[in-house]
Amino acid sequence: MPYSKAVVVLGMHRSGTSAFAYGLQALGVYLGENFLDTKPDNPTGYWEDRNIVELNERVLGVFGLKWEDVALIEDAQWREPKVQALRGEGASYLEAQFTAHPLWGFKDPRTVRLLPFWRPVFQHLGVDDTYVVAVRNPLSVASSLLQRQGMTPVISHMLWLVYLVPYLSEIANRPFVVADYDFLMNDPKGQLERIGRRLDIPLHAANPPKIAHFASDFLHPDLRHSLFSKDDFDTIPNVSPLTREAFLWLHQLATDRIGSDSPRFWSAWEKSQKAVKAMIASAGLNP
Repeated sequence: MPYSKAVVVLGMHRSGTSAFAYGLQALGVYLGENFLDTKPDNPTGYWEDRNIVELNERVLGVFGLKWEDVALIEDAQWREPKVQALRGEGASYLEAQFTAHPLWGFKDPRTVRLLPFWRPVFQHLGVDDTYVVAVRNPLSVASSLLQRQGMTPVISHMLWLVYLVPYLSEIANRPFVVADYDFLMNDPKGQLERIGRRLDIPLHAANPPKIAHFASDFLHPDLRHSLFSKDDFDTIPNVSPLTREAFLWLHQLATDRIGSDSPRFWSAWEKSQKAVKAMIASAGLNP
């Protein structure tokens, strides 16, 4: 089989995943042609493949979930026959539309919750799967979700945890890079180059005019409606200490203060996984 490398964008909704996906195209990553239409809350496009989004929604539907549900998926649920059948559909679709390209990828925020679904698909296809974990301060995410659909900050912070904490360990042994949306806005070219270096994306695949367009025209300051720093956690009420701690660990990865193979990080992350599971159980939020 020809070599096929995937670059999958992971991240919570309203975390700049669309911007990172568009930037990956400038690095030569093929994202397909069948994108969702733009909407007022994302005027520059989502850069999400329609069929992959629809498949992810169907997988969540097997568990009785929608994207905004604060709930965890139990390990045994991944073995349900309906999930196995959908894995077959996913493999067939990727093989038909993407794997013939040596460098390709996709983006849908739901994917980070569905890594136990997608990783076996990549393994079955013999794909070299790599990841961009897009992060944004949870305070900014909560502000955006409040403006877009009236979601309360408490629910937003819990949803942020449910997206980012439970399954990040699925990619612990795969190449991945954590990239901060605010850093991308401030230094788009530098962040794209950092992603390229960390994921071993060959520079000859990059498109300099597209990178220039991305940096000067696509990432308009008006796209970012809120900006918080990590120090603002001390001034905002009703933020779970779990949210703050998880973000600060990811922030260390995004600033290259620690590496993705850091034992300290993964030890702390395992504790966060247990704490999030306990929090959801005590809140009675699982269906």
